[in-house]
Amino acid sequence: AKIYTHIRNQVLAREAWTQASNAHTKAKNPFFAARCMENLAQMLKEDEAYCKTEAGAKEVSDLYIQVSDMYALDNKPERQAEALNHAARVTPASDAPAAAAKILRGIDALEDSDKHHYTPDAYRAVLLILIRANLFKDAIDTLKRQIKTCEVLKQEASAAKAGLEIVILSLASGDFVLAEREFRGLQNVFGFPHSREQNAAFELIGAFEERDEEQLKEAQKNGLLNFLIPDVTRLAKKLKLSGVTNVPTAKPKVVSAAAPVTASSATPAGAARSKQTKQVDEVEEEEDDLR
Repeated sequence: AKIYTHIRNQVLAREAWTQASNAHTKAKNPFFAARCMENLAQMLKEDEAYCKTEAGAKEVSDLYIQVSDMYALDNKPERQAEALNHAARVTPASDAPAAAAKILRGIDALEDSDKHHYTPDAYRAVLLILIRANLFKDAIDTLKRQIKTCEVLKQEASAAKAGLEIVILSLASGDFVLAEREFRGLQNVFGFPHSREQNAAFELIGAFEERDEEQLKEAQKNGLLNFLIPDVTRLAKKLKLSGVTNVPTAKPKVVSAAAPVTASSATPAGAARSKQTKQVDEVEEEEDDLR
């Protein structure tokens, strides 16, 4: 198989690698069986012209999936996830959901083996695929899953960033109701409450709520946006009031990170009323003291 690979004889190399893999499989040695098929997939992958064809991309992707299954039998989750990443890379860009699903399958293997610390790059790869395909809702679901992994790893900063990215993607999808609902749902999620990212999200939500162009521009200048996934940062900078619909006439209940969640402070208007009520109470208390 190595000789045929070296002389670029794909027909005989494919046959030899397959026979070698089958021999290792019969010998109950899934690791070396996987290595043989991985070498075959790598050989075909290097043929760029072949991989650009639909049949070639499908064969290489299927080979890597087969490799991942063999590594799974040998209890090698890291190699299993790596093979699935390779399968995703050769999947046509037009089939973004399939590519993302393959990487998520690798993440499943890692998390099932309590190897959560290997997943951040994989999550990032999935998000880039989905965002570039404008599959924002799928990206939001992936971010919610990533937050749970951040909680396992005790990474509050990463979880807070994911929360802000959820709000930005919701606004980028053009649905204010979705953005407001997601923001409210993040108030009890690990890492997000009382974080700087929560304040940044609150400013964005408030700008759309008030339909205030200047407030939106100020919110978009927040330096925290530069530390998100680059694609999300670009989306945040491009947000426009005219691009978001379903903004209710009544102000929705959104929560500022500067104050605890209460019925009176659930909206910017409510927060103002609470402050005014507190001032009145203080004046009345001073009058009582004078009496």
